[in-house]
Amino acid sequence: MKLKRFLTTAGALVLALAVAPAVTRAQGPLYDKVMVNLPYTVTIGDHVLQPGAYVIRQLDSNGGGSRVLLIYSDNGMKFETSAITIPTLDNRTPEDTKVILHHFGPDYYFDKVWIQGKDYGYEFPLPDSVKARERERMAPLTVAATYQAVPPETAAAPPPAPAPAPAPAPAPEVAQNTPPPAPEAAPPPAPEQPEANRSMPATSAGWLMMLLGGGALSGAGMVFRRRK
Repeated sequence: MKLKRFLTTAGALVLALAVAPAVTRAQGPLYDKVMVNLPYTVTIGDHVLQPGAYVIRQLDSNGGGSRVLLIYSDNGMKFETSAITIPTLDNRTPEDTKVILHHFGPDYYFDKVWIQGKDYGYEFPLPDSVKARERERMAPLTVAATYQAVPPETAAAPPPAPAPAPAPAPAPEVAQNTPPPAPEAAPPPAPEQPEANRSMPATSAGWLMMLLGGGALSGAGMVFRRRK
């Protein structure tokens, strides 16, 4: 009886050990997911993240060890940007999930993301344009975050790049209504010339009578002489 019970228990144990790897393979590797509330404007690459809540997800990959992180806002619904990180190790396993920010003057940049209970993290390369600002470097800022391990079906891949917007059609040329030229001012009318006085002046009429009278007297004198 004891032998039969022993064989039954051993068979169940062997069956459980055989099924466990199959379930693990069916589920696939788990991917890192971090929720963080950024208190400041943070620059990542060429993208600027405004203060607010964000979701950082590890990109799904065949090997399960992708170093590409996807940044989402709006509770993980709006894709913001992505970043290729560098593997980083910590000899002291972090007890909390946290995001470390570089601090240069008034500007903040992603530095590292540490995962609770794991000795690895994600390091963000610092742009060359920022490395030249070493004199402005200040103490790094630590932001508390929340960690989740998500299966591959919920680890979102970056959305396809949006198609370039078509170039706007040139605006139709609108004919400008040019005002007609102002009419030229008509030349002022020539002053009316007074009508010529065709009647002879009174003085000329007197001279004429005198000439006629003188001629008559001359003719009468000549007649008188002939008669003598």
